[in-house]
Amino acid sequence: MTTQLARVGMPSARALGAAVEDIRRRTAGSLHLRDGFFHNHDEPSAPAVDADMRVVLDMARNPGHPRRPVPVWTPRFDEAPGDLRVTWLGHASALVELDGVRILTDPVFGRRCSPSQLVGPARMHRSPVAVADLPPLDVVLISHDHYDHLDMGTVLALAAAQPQVRFVAPVGVGAHLHTWGVGLDRIVEADWWNAVTVTCGTTEITFTCTPARHFSGRWLTRNLTQWASWSVAGPTHRFFFSGDTGFSEHFEEVGARLGPFDLTLIAVGAYDPLWPDVHVDPEEAVTIHRMLSREHLRDAVMVPIHWGTFNLARHTWGDPIQRLLPNAATNGATVLVPPPGGTIDLGNRTGTGVAHPSWWEPSA
Repeated sequence: MTTQLARVGMPSARALGAAVEDIRRRTAGSLHLRDGFFHNHDEPSAPAVDADMRVVLDMARNPGHPRRPVPVWTPRFDEAPGDLRVTWLGHASALVELDGVRILTDPVFGRRCSPSQLVGPARMHRSPVAVADLPPLDVVLISHDHYDHLDMGTVLALAAAQPQVRFVAPVGVGAHLHTWGVGLDRIVEADWWNAVTVTCGTTEITFTCTPARHFSGRWLTRNLTQWASWSVAGPTHRFFFSGDTGFSEHFEEVGARLGPFDLTLIAVGAYDPLWPDVHVDPEEAVTIHRMLSREHLRDAVMVPIHWGTFNLARHTWGDPIQRLLPNAATNGATVLVPPPGGTIDLGNRTGTGVAHPSWWEPSA
């Protein structure tokens, strides 16, 4: 029945995720629950004034679509993972090689970020990879349970194709994974400021769940599961993954307690004056990078994510990078912008796509 509903554009009940009672069993011990729901620590911003019809009309004009087809690279993965490399796979999906361990963030390879593959935001460029194209992974790292960050089809394919991979997620999100058939022994959850260590071969990687300013939910009920950013530390290097977030002074504390970071993956797209609490704009993203890098700003590299793949806001397709790069230059921040499928080796800051730093301009 759910498959038939999905074929006509209705959401699949399975894709909606875990039942409320299953989620609550996994989150019951969280110190961050209040009245059964998770909340941001920051006070809500004053709402911007705009007409609902204006938003509908603006989105109908498809301002976020590229003017020309987006170039997509086909990534080539070495047999052995590197010390510090990142391959951007579109939106918030990135494959990070950290001290010989491979970590995949928020994998979404489906055609739409939606419970149905007939309706909902569609890709504006093809996925650089399918699950079958990926090298052996160690960890899949998840920031929260929204459809553009947690895709049931991709999760199912990864769990089947790579039985060794483990899933690290904020508290409560594991209920979705388990509902979809991922074994409990493969799921590790953490709450804000809690750290978990995953042993990958002979290497230990520490994942610290850090605050983000956002919300969660896959249907009508929101904020049953936690949302998060992540600090990921290996024996030699460390990186930060923002997931989805609005601006927060908490990132200063993240940098002080867990930084400095060699690499930051920070969302730069899908911002709007109407929702400043859930998505940062490019200038705020640079500020967060500076907070996280601290005195090592010159050595740290920021790679922008959460832009260019799905049309989720009213800004133009190229606006995030057109605003990001001059602001980063003014603030002394190093930003590298790989194309979808492009790889950056931070050992020498080279790789596919880096040789063409303005690859995005024809599509903007």
